[in-house]
Amino acid sequence: MKKLILAFLIIFLIAMPLLAGGGRDSGQSAAASSASAANVNPPGVLPICKTPVTLSLAMRMNQNVENYETNLYTKMIEEKGNIKFDIEVFPAGQPGTEKILVMVAAGGELPEILCNFDFSEEQVYALGGEGAFLKLNDYYDKWAHFFNIQLEKMTNKSLWQWLHSADGNIYYIPSIGEQIGEMYALRGWMNMKWLENLGLPVPATTEEFRQTLIAFRDRDPTRTGRRDLIPASGVNDERGRLADFLINAFIYNDQRDRLIVDNAGRVDVIFNKPEYREALRYVHGLMSEGLILDQLFTINAANHRAIIESNPNSATIGFFCQGLAGAISPNNQLRLEYAAIPPLKGPAGVQYTPFNAPVLIKRYVITKDCKNPEAAFRVGDYMCGEEASIWMRFGAPERDWRLPRPGEKSMYDHIGMAAVLSPILAWGSIQNSHWANGGPYMRPVGMLDGQVAPDNPLDNERWIAAAVPMYMDKAPPSQNRVDMLQFNYQEMEDIKDMKLAINTYVRESLALFVMGQRNIERDWDAYIRELDRMNLRRYIEITQSGYERAIGKKR
Repeated sequence: MKKLILAFLIIFLIAMPLLAGGGRDSGQSAAASSASAANVNPPGVLPICKTPVTLSLAMRMNQNVENYETNLYTKMIEEKGNIKFDIEVFPAGQPGTEKILVMVAAGGELPEILCNFDFSEEQVYALGGEGAFLKLNDYYDKWAHFFNIQLEKMTNKSLWQWLHSADGNIYYIPSIGEQIGEMYALRGWMNMKWLENLGLPVPATTEEFRQTLIAFRDRDPTRTGRRDLIPASGVNDERGRLADFLINAFIYNDQRDRLIVDNAGRVDVIFNKPEYREALRYVHGLMSEGLILDQLFTINAANHRAIIESNPNSATIGFFCQGLAGAISPNNQLRLEYAAIPPLKGPAGVQYTPFNAPVLIKRYVITKDCKNPEAAFRVGDYMCGEEASIWMRFGAPERDWRLPRPGEKSMYDHIGMAAVLSPILAWGSIQNSHWANGGPYMRPVGMLDGQVAPDNPLDNERWIAAAVPMYMDKAPPSQNRVDMLQFNYQEMEDIKDMKLAINTYVRESLALFVMGQRNIERDWDAYIRELDRMNLRRYIEITQSGYERAIGKKR
């Protein structure tokens, strides 16, 4: 109850000044007008400051960072900048963000830089418009250097547009990592040993997939006489939803809001379309034949792993959708039985996979109380550069990672990506070398993907790298996807409850139709009428506006 009251208090305190009729101007929108600019060297020149400067920095804790003040990344940035960070560490997770939001709403003095709080688009837009966060448009124009270099390397050519809020302003320096394995993250894994035992090929179509599952159910693929085998399964998270994987054989399903765009630029939803209904018929058919785990919409990753590994000598599940790292323990030899299969082709020839556009994480904002905003911006700009972006994730060169040796290849050598580095420091360990991605960075495709291929055949990244080529050309072109939406404040207010209600209803109805608790023939019209009653048409209109705004800005 305390958390709920606090959440409502924060929302009220933040929204009230905006609703009352406009925000205040921080007075810092033009970088050249600040007297502190004279102490800052030109863009790209190091050190950043001519004479030493202290910047107060609020940092939300990451449990894998030992000490921010003595951290090697901190010391490197301080040296490059000729600055000293005065660091205040806030609690990890949501409590740390709530504490900052209460400080902002109270109107007192703020730390000059807020780092690693992962503000939402709504929070950035509201607090930037109110003047708590500086508008950075002029800073990007006059002081950016390393950001501009990395921007040219990014494959996402809409990134500059996406940085802007709906009012046309930029209020943060981004954290963004383009990693090809993350872009195509909904993958299916089939037990190849089972196929081999039954003399079956890898299924390519939805009907072949169904026949394969029937064989898994009826023909003892483990040659053990076991009767507890599960032909197919998944888990109830974004990377493990079997139903979403299968729907993409009928209509493009992005998993999030289930949106599509036609060639005329009109946004629509898929969940009231005949193709979507046909997909539900197919998945329900698999369920009714006992070919899918009946806990499909409720099981979590831990319980799913327990099922797969219930017999140490023989796998229990023939096919699953889930991140491999969560599905089978890292050193379990059962991993060697599985391999990815391409997206299935449906009866109409549809064969899609969701594209997950890299997210612009809002981890670095400069506040209204910053006394040296040019220096603070240039620090964030330097962090976006290649050297700092690598350090932010991997640590110190030749200590925590090294350059490739002659003959070493990257995990993605098979799709033409050169080796860039070889990690030494294990990701996820407690360390004092980097900020564990807790600040701005810009890593284009090829940087994370350019890690030297590990020798361990059970390594999770090796499996992902082998799977990616099967998926990377199966998403619709960008003009037929909704990768980003930008709403103004009124649209945010109008759509938030509507979106939650509609998406919740669609998810619940999907489960009910597949499980047979609602009849896909008899209850479909009532399902459509309920969507109309929930004002689906208005929801699409607002979404259209947010889509057009997101693709409309140019640099």
